[in-house]
Amino acid sequence: MEQQIQNNQYDPSMYDGPTEFVHLHSHSIYSALDGVATIQQYAEECVNRNWPGMAITEHGHMASVPDLYFTFKEHGLKPIPACEIYFNDYEPKRQQLVEQGISVKSPAWRSQNVEISQRINRNRHLTVLCKNQIGLENLLTLTTEAYDDGLYGAGATKYNRIWFEKLCSKKEGLIVLSGCLNGPVCHELRYKEIKDKDGNIIDVRDAEKRAKAAIEYVSKFKSAFGEDYYIELQMPGIEDDHVVFKQLVSLADGFNIKTVITNDSHYLERRDYDIQTVMMAVAQGVTVDSPDLFHVNSSEQFFKTRAELWSYYMSNEYSKNGLDVFHKSCDNTLEIIDKCENIILDGNPKFPRINNDATILTDITIKELCKRNLHKSTRIFNIDGNNVTYLDQTKIELQRFINKGFASYFLITQDLIKYGKSNGLIFGPRGSAGGSLVCYLLGLHSLDPLIWNLSFDRFLAEARGGYRLNLGMPKPVS
Repeated sequence: MEQQIQNNQYDPSMYDGPTEFVHLHSHSIYSALDGVATIQQYAEECVNRNWPGMAITEHGHMASVPDLYFTFKEHGLKPIPACEIYFNDYEPKRQQLVEQGISVKSPAWRSQNVEISQRINRNRHLTVLCKNQIGLENLLTLTTEAYDDGLYGAGATKYNRIWFEKLCSKKEGLIVLSGCLNGPVCHELRYKEIKDKDGNIIDVRDAEKRAKAAIEYVSKFKSAFGEDYYIELQMPGIEDDHVVFKQLVSLADGFNIKTVITNDSHYLERRDYDIQTVMMAVAQGVTVDSPDLFHVNSSEQFFKTRAELWSYYMSNEYSKNGLDVFHKSCDNTLEIIDKCENIILDGNPKFPRINNDATILTDITIKELCKRNLHKSTRIFNIDGNNVTYLDQTKIELQRFINKGFASYFLITQDLIKYGKSNGLIFGPRGSAGGSLVCYLLGLHSLDPLIWNLSFDRFLAEARGGYRLNLGMPKPVS
């Protein structure tokens, strides 16, 4: 298995060890303009490799969980809901400073508080997996609440940030990996210099100081999560990453923490690296050859097999840690998926229910029809192949809304638009909602669909399940 080939390289075809592996750190197209692979592609590849499942870890959100769940169940695989959260232990400190009236974005304050300013503004990444149903609910709560109590960004982009105490408040059912090279532990190991805004070095963090800071993080997470905390080892193929790899192995040994190998997969095959480069350039508003393009300058973040991981490990400096480290770290990914229970996800749409919603919707609509004196109109319109009066069409639409269980949705939407209009906002329907007479009577739009012979079925046909009303409103002027 350790047969060496030319130029100290190990070809994947020479691997004759175990093939089982579980990717625990992967991004899909739901990591917008970053991930290239689709959930379907990941599922098909897991089946082809006879792997039990995997985790999808989008940046800061869990929007891909329904797709992951239903696609993987369809393929007989185990989905692991997860997230690569934006972690910043200085978010509470930032909020405290803001409450004191301090502008942490001001150049004057930043120049006088360089290190804390950099720590406030730079987000770390942390890989968090759901072990069970409680873990899923907790991680959904954490990532959602972070948009309310942790949203911050030094530039135009805002990030929903979570800090250690916040994470620990919802730790039940969660498994935490130490993160990529931008994780809190790796960052402390790599953060050698503190520079001012002009790039001048104003402080140097020696090896002892960096190690101490990393140890503090490992100790905290180990104490909080116990056997559900793992040291994450990656081989992205960037300069000196093997040095951090070795340091992480040493930390894991010192704290008796298990290690796992992940590959931070963003695309399915190596050749897709070029696609991701273009996507990243689009996201950042630069060209692919721009020196300002922030991108991992390596094509190694693809959906590797265990043989391909072995090949890269053995062909580089990582191999100095020994083959045992590689195999144990791969086997521990199987341990984690075994820890994870089968979750249950309800795919039905969820929105608040109003008591007696059908009666309320009917009363409001009919009263508005009568107010406009349209209930007495005998004018006939041909709508969706039916000859109807205003009253006839109102009854048809109300019955369909109520039968499909959408009465509460439209009442809530009416309340939303009513509030917006009373506060000076302008609303306008987009798409097929203009074909609904009930929506017109509710004040959701101002277009009488019968006069213009607009189709209601195009908005909500009997055989369709959709009901969402697309609203257009102006962007608030700041």
